[in-house]
Amino acid sequence: MDRQSLSSDAQKLAYLPRVASGKAIAAFALSEPNAGSDVSAMTCAAEDHGDHYVLNGEKTSISNGGIADFYVVFARTGQAPGARGISAFIVDADTPGFIVSNRIQVMAPHPLATIRFEQCRIPQSQRIGEA
Repeated sequence: MDRQSLSSDAQKLAYLPRVASGKAIAAFALSEPNAGSDVSAMTCAAEDHGDHYVLNGEKTSISNGGIADFYVVFARTGQAPGARGISAFIVDADTPGFIVSNRIQVMAPHPLATIRFEQCRIPQSQRIGEA
């Protein structure tokens, strides 16, 4: 699979023009409270339920956290060790089960937050690339 095919054309059309025009804010959610950015220690999980995933877990120190319109979230989808078994998902900020649990105060005017997922249903179409 080449890099061009990692996300669907529908995903690209739905999100990229809005970000490029400044009409939407994106965020990248990888770091976790007990793992930092070490993907081998990631505990946030997305359980496959056929037509959707159920996302549970927490991410922290997320740039644009609390103000982003959508988040690219990394979660464990398999039992493979280390960095294997992890998928990325596009999660809209208004998705039920998505919670901004803490706005982190910093000296710089840069929003950081801790976000949490509690039984957050994500359609299969929001997964980026293959599982």
